[in-house]
Amino acid sequence: MPKHVRATAGLMLASLVLAACAPNASESAEPTGSASASATASQGAAPSETGLPRVPDGELYYPSADAVAASAPGQVIASVEIRTDPGLRAWFVVYASTGLDGQPVAVSGLILAPAAPPASESGYPVVAWGHGTTGIADVCAPSKVGMEALQPELRTLALQGYVVTATDYEGLGTDGIHPYLIGISEGRSVLDSIRAAIALPDAHAGQQAVVIGLSQGGHATLWAAQLKPSYAPDLQVLGAFAASPPTDMVGWETWAFEQAAAGNIGAAAPAVLIFGVWNAIYDAPLGFLTDAGRQSALAGVEGCDPTMPSATPYTSDPAEIPEWRALLVGNSPGAVLTDVPIRVVSPRDDQAVAWDTQVAGVETMCAIGDTVELVTVPGGHDASIDPPAAWAEAVTWITDRFAGVAPISSCTPNAF
Repeated sequence: MPKHVRATAGLMLASLVLAACAPNASESAEPTGSASASATASQGAAPSETGLPRVPDGELYYPSADAVAASAPGQVIASVEIRTDPGLRAWFVVYASTGLDGQPVAVSGLILAPAAPPASESGYPVVAWGHGTTGIADVCAPSKVGMEALQPELRTLALQGYVVTATDYEGLGTDGIHPYLIGISEGRSVLDSIRAAIALPDAHAGQQAVVIGLSQGGHATLWAAQLKPSYAPDLQVLGAFAASPPTDMVGWETWAFEQAAAGNIGAAAPAVLIFGVWNAIYDAPLGFLTDAGRQSALAGVEGCDPTMPSATPYTSDPAEIPEWRALLVGNSPGAVLTDVPIRVVSPRDDQAVAWDTQVAGVETMCAIGDTVELVTVPGGHDASIDPPAAWAEAVTWITDRFAGVAPISSCTPNAF
């Protein structure tokens, strides 16, 4: 049976890391729906849980190339209803998005909604969740474990009257390599998850949405906000809540390099994942790594948690190499003005994404005119959202966006 655990190195601290094994066939019923068909009941009423699979059929992750090519961004290519908590309905979906090459790609994820139809014809507001690092291989996709992939707080949010989307991101579960911490891919996956929820009739999703994410998901959230005006002008995204996000990627990479040199090898684990993925996608050279570091980077794309060498994986800082520096800058949010108000919550003692690099990223966003509120909290990486008080603050901020409360901005002179 798949399990999820809190990882202990780098961005892994912020994510559900999935065991590299498939669900046991004896533990789930085989879904009978075809592509774009769900096990739904008439009139939008909640069906019986009897017969619903706990996890999706693995074949659904890989729709035909023709089906993908014929689908518009956000169009649901395949779906199946799965088991969830009383009072809720949940679906595994494969929906269309736009890949790095500009061509249609399939992306998987989960959609969670209240079981009862909404009282208002406008539907339920949408909260799009971006998960933290889970790895690169297909088995690392959170949806592989069904609703266990979603924290109880997200399920509670749905019970409070929200439709919750949870993308796996491009290439995580579906065909192709997962473009880890490549902003344009992550942002499109998040935005198209909102479109997919709106396209799923029994979810009763409305047109308004807020995006929220932790760690890698915070990075994805900021990119979704940045891309929204150009990529998804049809969506009404009212806010972006980024918890412990990598923002200044150059500063963060240099910090990881310095941490590894000082003996904190775990801090470099997410960077090692980046190296392997970006080598595969951008053909970026890995000459700055030791032999052991290179082996870890290349092996990382095949699993969920990289096996780190016992000593620093670096021979030099890639942030000082022009080609790598350009890639890090290009995947840092804050280059394009967005019309979406942003909140960044940054723990002072973040041991995975250094606090000052998060602040530097906020300064960049402020400099171009974004509306950004920076909130610094005590504690480590997960303190931005995991403690009950922090989550309550996040929910209040989300609620305020839908209520039309004016956002606060930290972008004032001498604020940092």
